[in-house]
This record gives sequence, structure tokens and C-alpha cells, in this order.
Amino acid sequence: MSFRFSMQPENTDYKPLLQSIKNYFLFKILILSFIFSFVGVPPGYAQISLDKKIRQNRSLLKEIESQIEKLRLKIFSARQKEAAIVTQIELLDHEMSLIIRSKGILEQEIRLLGQKIENTKLQLKATEKRLQKLKELYARRAVYSYKYGRARNLELLLTSNSINQALIRLKYLKQIANHDETLMKLIKEKKAQIQRMKAELELTFTRKTDALSQIRRKAENYLARKSEKEQLLKKLKWTQSTYQKQLSRKDQERRQILNLILSLEKERKSQRSVTPKEAPPEFNFQNIVKARGKLPWPVKGKVITHYGKQRDPDSRTYIKNTDIEITAPVGTPVRCVFPGVVRIITYLPGYGNTIIVDHGKGYYSVYSHLAEIYVYKNSYVEKNQILGKVGESGYIGPVSLRFGIYGNNKTYNPENWLE
Repeated sequence: MSFRFSMQPENTDYKPLLQSIKNYFLFKILILSFIFSFVGVPPGYAQISLDKKIRQNRSLLKEIESQIEKLRLKIFSARQKEAAIVTQIELLDHEMSLIIRSKGILEQEIRLLGQKIENTKLQLKATEKRLQKLKELYARRAVYSYKYGRARNLELLLTSNSINQALIRLKYLKQIANHDETLMKLIKEKKAQIQRMKAELELTFTRKTDALSQIRRKAENYLARKSEKEQLLKKLKWTQSTYQKQLSRKDQERRQILNLILSLEKERKSQRSVTPKEAPPEFNFQNIVKARGKLPWPVKGKVITHYGKQRDPDSRTYIKNTDIEITAPVGTPVRCVFPGVVRIITYLPGYGNTIIVDHGKGYYSVYSHLAEIYVYKNSYVEKNQILGKVGESGYIGPVSLRFGIYGNNKTYNPENWLE
């Protein structure tokens, strides 16, 4: 005895039902394409990298602010104890160096926040476009549901030729319902994502405005400290003894630079040096020796202090310089002369804000008297990349960049290395 599941007459037109199955598969393909294209789309690598740099910047700013607070306590104590004028000048110069460096960190943050704003705007535009496509797809599904609604779904089941066919059709109908639910969920998720992006954009704008306000305050603080320093310099009596003390301090400062480089060499030889994560995959230390005489100048200007044995006009004695000084206006960009890794960023009396770049195989370049600094410790730097700007840190003397080249525990005449 044959079994017939259908309750419909034999001449029933099944074309709409077959079309509904066809439509189902078409919508399934469309919905799945949206699922794989839009669900859980993470922010791009550039955005993740930006967020990381912003966090790094804020952490560094917090550290510098802490140093400034400690230094202000020392300055207050020095005034209370009526410490020597030279000591007070050194402390003020140190504070000025930190203030101007923190200003540079804030300027860097503004640039990073500007990039983040542009990236977020692009992501927001793309997400809104995706939402519109989802809405259009949902509208098509609504029309389909209206034309082939529950009555047709029931008809599809009742006209099955067998129980097995009915179960298969029921499975399809359930999947259609599930995909409709997924589509609604995608629309809700996109709406929520757009709201989050708009909130993040507003927060980033607020942070950028706040950073600009902080920069203005930093500039005001710097000018106030500079005025104090100038007043103290007027009180300082320059005698032969004062000059001799200054020369003695310069010798100590030079030895301090050499000691820093010796410590870096120990790290390098013990293979503890860190290769920066930001470096390109093919990164490898190049041979700076081959570039001798071809290196670009870190700044363009006149050399006012040469390398080697030089006669000091104030003390009328001979001194041995381990670097050169190049005059340049305050704010002049200072560029790296050769690819490498920033190993040290520090403040040294007499040198001010200082960067030491490792070029591999025991060679280093040193940049001092800096104001703002735009690189980070252990970050990879390219040839001609801006490291910072020329400043007045270092407490006395004309505005200039102090530049040195060191290799294999020796000092070299930088003028022989520059083009």
C-alpha cells in the first residue's frame, strides 16, 4: 500500500514552492557572506599599533611628570638652604629639559590622536555602509516573508511526497528562520558598533583638546623657568676658578657618556640587546664604517666647537673635545645620521636631553642639547628620521646641537664621517 503525505490535488502548481526553496539558498549565500565579512571585524593593525603607541606615550609622560615633581622639591630645598648659584642653575636647567621633553611627548600624542581620529572616521564610514547593506538585505527578506509567509511554509510541508521530504523541508525552514534571526542580530551589532565608534571619536577629540591645553601650560612653565635661570646667570661671577670648575665638570660629563656606551657594549657582547618590535622583518645592523664620509648632517649649521684638542678662550687652557657642536636655531629638527636602535634617552648635566643610537658592531651616535624628543627607547630609527628638536638644555653656551660618534670604545671626529 502506497503512502501519500500530500493533502493537495495532483494538479497543484508547485512553482512558487520551488521558487521559495531557490530564494532560500540565495538568501543563505547572501547572509553567510555578510556573516564572514562583518561579524567580529577587529580594528586594523594600524589602529592597534596607534593605541599601543598612545598608551606608551601616556606612560612615559606620567614618568616624566613624576620626575618633574621630585625635581621641584629639590629646587625648593636648594632655595631654602641658599645653595650655590651653579647648583640652582643646574636644577632649573634639568627641570626645563624635562618640561620641554614632556611638551614633545604631548605633541607626539596629538599627532597619534589625529591619526586615530582619521582611522576611526574611515572605520565609521565603512561600518555605516555595511549597516545600510544589511538593512537592504533585511528589507528584501521582509518582502519575501510577506509573499511566501507562514501559509506557504505550511503548504510546503503538507505537499511533501514523503515524511523524509517533509523533514528535509522543515530543516530548511528552520535554517531560514535562524538566518533571519542572525540578520537581525547583525543589524543590532552594527548599530551598537557605530555608537561605540562615535563615543570613541568624541573621547579622542576631548583628549586632543586636553593635550593642546597642556602644551600651552608647559610652554608657560618653560618660559617662567627660563627667566629664573637667566636671572641666576646674571648673579653668577665668572672667575678663573669658576671656569676651571666648569672644565672639570665637562671632563666628568664626557666620561659619563663614555661609561654609558661601555655599558651598552657589555649588553651587546652578552647578547642582551633588545631588537625593536617595530623594526622591519629584514632589519639588520648595517655597517656604518662603509658610510664614513657620506653620513648626512644631523642639522645644518656652522661647527662652533671642533673635535679634539682645542683652546678654551675663557679659561685659556686646552681641552679635549670628544664631539662637535653645530649651531642651529631652537626648534630645528634633529635627524638620525644612520639606521639603528635608540638605546638611551636621558638627561646629563652639560649635555641636557641626550639620545644615544646604536648602529651595530660597536658604533653609536650621540645627540645632545635636545628639546622635544619624538622617539622611544629601543625603537628602530631610519636614516634622516627626526629624533627631536634643538633646544637650550645643557645650561650654558650658545644654542647648538652636540653631536658625537663612538665606536669600539673610541671617539671619532664626526666631521670626517659627515658628507
